[in-house]
Amino acid sequence: MDHSYQVWQEVLAEEFFGRQHAGHPTLFYVDDDVEQELRHGYGIEEPLAHCVGKFLRLGTAEPYSSLEDYRWRKRQQDKDGVPAFLPLVACSVMAASRMVNDRNHRATAYHARFSELLTGDEKQLGSHHYEPISRMWQVLASWQHSQKGARGLCTIPVPADLPSNRSMIGFAQSQALLSGADRSFMPKFFRSLREHGTTWPLPGQTLLAQIEIRGMERHFSKGFRNAMQEEEFRSFLAKLIGNYAASWDGSDELVPTGVTRAELLVRLDAGRLSWVARLRSVEQKKRIEFQGGVVLEQLGDTAYYEVTGLSAPSADTLARGIRRDGNDFVLSRASCSVLVLSRDDVLGVWAGTDGFRPGEAHVVLAAPTAQRDVQRLLDKAATTGRSADTSKLAWVPQGWSLHKPVTFDDAVTLRRALQEVQGAVGLLQPPAQFKLRLEGGLKLAPSLDPHLYLRGGEPQVVLPDATEGAGTLLIDGTERPELRKVISAGLPVPLAPLRLEPGRHRVGYAGVEIDFGTADQAVVEPKMTKVCGFTVVDGKASESPSLLVEQNLASGITGADCTSAATQDAGAVLELCRRDADEVLFAAADGRLWTLEAPEQPGWWTERLPDTPAPLRFEADFHGIGGWLLERRNGRWKGRPVNPGTPKPKSASNPRAWARAVLNVQQASVEPSWAEYVQAAKELDR
Repeated sequence: MDHSYQVWQEVLAEEFFGRQHAGHPTLFYVDDDVEQELRHGYGIEEPLAHCVGKFLRLGTAEPYSSLEDYRWRKRQQDKDGVPAFLPLVACSVMAASRMVNDRNHRATAYHARFSELLTGDEKQLGSHHYEPISRMWQVLASWQHSQKGARGLCTIPVPADLPSNRSMIGFAQSQALLSGADRSFMPKFFRSLREHGTTWPLPGQTLLAQIEIRGMERHFSKGFRNAMQEEEFRSFLAKLIGNYAASWDGSDELVPTGVTRAELLVRLDAGRLSWVARLRSVEQKKRIEFQGGVVLEQLGDTAYYEVTGLSAPSADTLARGIRRDGNDFVLSRASCSVLVLSRDDVLGVWAGTDGFRPGEAHVVLAAPTAQRDVQRLLDKAATTGRSADTSKLAWVPQGWSLHKPVTFDDAVTLRRALQEVQGAVGLLQPPAQFKLRLEGGLKLAPSLDPHLYLRGGEPQVVLPDATEGAGTLLIDGTERPELRKVISAGLPVPLAPLRLEPGRHRVGYAGVEIDFGTADQAVVEPKMTKVCGFTVVDGKASESPSLLVEQNLASGITGADCTSAATQDAGAVLELCRRDADEVLFAAADGRLWTLEAPEQPGWWTERLPDTPAPLRFEADFHGIGGWLLERRNGRWKGRPVNPGTPKPKSASNPRAWARAVLNVQQASVEPSWAEYVQAAKELDR
């Protein structure tokens, strides 16, 4: 793969899936104008379509195989990076943006335009070649969901949302429906509807109807207007703008790209409602200040923040929405008339969620304007919680109804009911699933095998959202009749009741397989590691600690034990750091950065040792992590490796701090391993 393709991959990844999109709905919108802007803005000489077309294997059954091979090679280097097929799927969006009636093609003729774009011949690539690109879109969506919004909120539809006759090309078409001008106009459109005090957010079908009633079509792009006229795509277009309405925070513009949005969530704990914020950005700050004296304080090392300076959630604040601005941050919550809470695994309490989760308990609060829609939904699909709780609880917003615990034991019935019931509840769809995966379970020794589970504690299987008849769930190549009821209900499939024998097992669905193992126990052999202590010669201990070799390990003094030394944890590495160093840093391979502080001199030194030793060094243990230990003395930096490995700093929460530190001390060593760290830091600092 030549340099130009790699450049296009990096440009598209940064432009559409960079960290500046954290918390924002992201459309992978590429038309001819956008392609030219990117080419001129980044100084790329070769046009996108020409760059991709060079690597097609025309005349073969798999014309995109070389591009797929490149993607897999890049994945081996960075498993969490953006899938390396963006130039190809970007071309598929460009082809969708050209779908208009002309002298040669109907507006629905897609493959001829796609083939002409990449090969110059409208018949070289046909619909039978397109299935790999359809899979790429699902891989891209699954990756974006796995980033939990840190690379933008996914707007790629699930296969079940697409018209059956366009199930493959629908992914590309979905991204070509809303241009940048469409998205920038939507807040004005939303505000014009909210001024009438209507329930919010409105479902997408109602929004489309309002566009037509008010004659606002002229404000939208031609692609948007064409999609409104197509019955097959109108439903998906409605869902797309409905999702934008649900994320709109009430301001005159969408949160600008590059400004991180912290989301306000409602928390229910100890009989009261309060606010908690969630920051989807990869870079997590400890403290963030906003206008009006609002302050966020990070809760541990999670993505959640305690909020001070805001009044408690009430009927008024929930209905109006909230927005506060800070330095490159926006704290906001869109107004709503239905509030759904579920158990949050991180917070350990009830907290606001984006949609219903089949099989789990929920607390549902509804404003007076939405109570009828909520009751209709619960009557159609809920297993428990259909009747409103009439007890007078102080924390329930004034005039709002309460249902608890609300559960949906049939995901298929829930999805159907959400489609039938119009109103604010129509947007509370269960989270999208794009690929077969394992969830939960009791893992045994993840350091040895990340897919090894305790027998009886096997995980659940989460099936992807797909059209009916997509496949049969096979366990070790066999269909299990006892699972049919759970599968038909659309719930995660538990494997523990199957009582699988210890050993390797295989789960398969729709041509995709996942391997895992079960065992009654896992034996982890401890590894010999370095032991630090004081050597003893002729009954006299050394003045300073050192690493004990095997010959003097038994007689050396280690901690409070004079006769033997306890082994370190498996995988731990012990290093000695100088107490007289001006600064001690540890730059981890995964992009984390620590400042090591010298601990106080142990009290047992004076009690157990014949003479008070010179406090020259202190111990530092590194458990399951590698990197470089850096010490500054007399203005000079020196470094030494600690299982350094290959540096991959991009996955860290604050990789730029790591890069700045590494570049500041790049003269610390001449070893090749350190040169790799310096190079990785330079790439981040560009």
